[in-house]
Amino acid sequence: MYSKLGSKKSEGAATTIKNLGTKITNVLKPDYIVVVSAHWQSTKPNLIEISIPKNGQLENDLIYDFYGFPNYMYKELFKSKNSLEIAGSIKELLESNGFTSNLTQRGLDHGVWVPFKVAFTNHNQLSGVPPPPTWDIDIPIIQVSLTSDSTDFDTHYKLGQVLNQLRSNNLLQQSTGKQLKGMIVTSGMSVHNLRDLGISMHQGGTVMSYVKPFNRLLNATLTDCQKNRLYGLNAILTKYENLLYDAHPTLEHFVPIVVASGVAEENKENVKELYNAEEMSLGWGIYQFGADPKL
Repeated sequence: MYSKLGSKKSEGAATTIKNLGTKITNVLKPDYIVVVSAHWQSTKPNLIEISIPKNGQLENDLIYDFYGFPNYMYKELFKSKNSLEIAGSIKELLESNGFTSNLTQRGLDHGVWVPFKVAFTNHNQLSGVPPPPTWDIDIPIIQVSLTSDSTDFDTHYKLGQVLNQLRSNNLLQQSTGKQLKGMIVTSGMSVHNLRDLGISMHQGGTVMSYVKPFNRLLNATLTDCQKNRLYGLNAILTKYENLLYDAHPTLEHFVPIVVASGVAEENKENVKELYNAEEMSLGWGIYQFGADPKL
């Protein structure tokens, strides 16, 4: 699913994500996962929406929000559960830190379930491997939106700082009395220019000229801990504006890394590039914030 371009570079990204999934389930073992995807923006500049299933059900629905792919891809499954109690606690946390927040009946978009399917499952429509009888991952997954303004890095950085609080054992589950520890995952791409994808394909798959320079700029901004990452990200928006908009004609696939930077900044954590590759008009950047968990 994730390596839909069928290349060694996208397959390398899939392998990295699969390894991360193993670490999450076997080593980190969070009580729940909060995920921010490029594919969900709210309708207001200070509004953060939180996904809950429809009609009081437990299972997260899937949104097949992609177009022009083979029919079997619209039959893929990823079975995960939500938690209304945890979603409500996240809403309270956001509102206590100055955000407007709503619980919204919505499924997981493909910016969530496609990489999560790679990370946590072995079955797909082509493999012949049957799905499990219960959950693909027995950890609640709650999706949180971006705001409507993808140029507002300050607010998205603040969102990351607020979500960082969920990584400590400070969310009390009323039903059990247990203190829960969350994990934050953000989903986008280091370079995402679908407008130029057809041009690159027509040119035999040539890598567009802006892809490698932008990947290098982003990596330097994220891994340089001697200066505030928000300052560096805003410098990309201003000083390197032309390069940014070549790499991201619209910024929704870039903003999740701004949120992740806010998460890391609160604990002054290092950022490590786990994988990157340039492919046509895309960049497969995968980053880890914090210490490397050992298997």
